[in-house]
Amino acid sequence: MIGFRFVVCGAAALMLTLAAGCINNDVPDELGPLPQAIDDPNGAAGSGYGLTGDAAWGAGATDASLAGSRGEAGAAGEWRPVSPDNLGFPIVYFDYDTDALVPGETAKLDKVAAYLAKEKELGLIIEGHCDQRGTEEYNRALGDRRANSIRAYLVSCGLEDARIRTVSYGEDRPAVQGSGEEVWRQNRRGVLVPAYMN
Repeated sequence: MIGFRFVVCGAAALMLTLAAGCINNDVPDELGPLPQAIDDPNGAAGSGYGLTGDAAWGAGATDASLAGSRGEAGAAGEWRPVSPDNLGFPIVYFDYDTDALVPGETAKLDKVAAYLAKEKELGLIIEGHCDQRGTEEYNRALGDRRANSIRAYLVSCGLEDARIRTVSYGEDRPAVQGSGEEVWRQNRRGVLVPAYMN
């Protein structure tokens, strides 16, 4: 009986170790060095802010879409995105039809908050995204709530609200095309775009 308990406890410990190794393994221990601001290659300088998928440039938020967001530090065009290749800011994923942060995703935000606490010249644009289910109006509102959920968490970590902007794309900018749960899971996300606050 003692041998059986030992085997069961050993198997449980191994499973916990393996699970711990899978949690947030896509988040580097240290975020990369701070590069120079760059222009969005898909648009004029200062006109594109968004990132999609694996940190590739997307069309991004327009000046008009950012103009109504909270936490502005002057005109929207004054914030310039930082090259995503060196920072490694994570993507935050959400469960279906909710803006509640998944507990496992908050560790990603803790690292971002700690990094931004040291890099005072950086602001953050948070993009809210949804999968294709639901109406366009509903998904736009859900994307806004998701972006603001991330914002509220970062503010609770001590990041100044004035350093954060939000924009919702709803279902308009999917990270992955298609349908099915695996595709939808990757599209329910918040994308963190570090930017210089000029």
